[in-house]
Amino acid sequence: MTSNSSRHEQNCTRCGSKMVKAEWDERLNEQEVQYLWHCLNCQNEFVTVVASDEKPASVAEITKPFFTSLVME
Repeated sequence: MTSNSSRHEQNCTRCGSKMVKAEWDERLNEQEVQYLWHCLNCQNEFVTVVASDEKPASVAEITKPFFTSLVME
């Protein structure tokens, strides 16, 4: 089962319990992360996919804060 729900707002797909924990997560691409959930109440396991609309940061945006202090003028 897949959904666009937030990772922190999961209920069990079988019993509706909020007592679920993420067993693992896996990045599918730049915008999607897949989670395997385990319900502590009924032992159900289910998968969700969380998609983000955020644009990934560019290499320049990531490296600028680290390397600008090294440049001498």
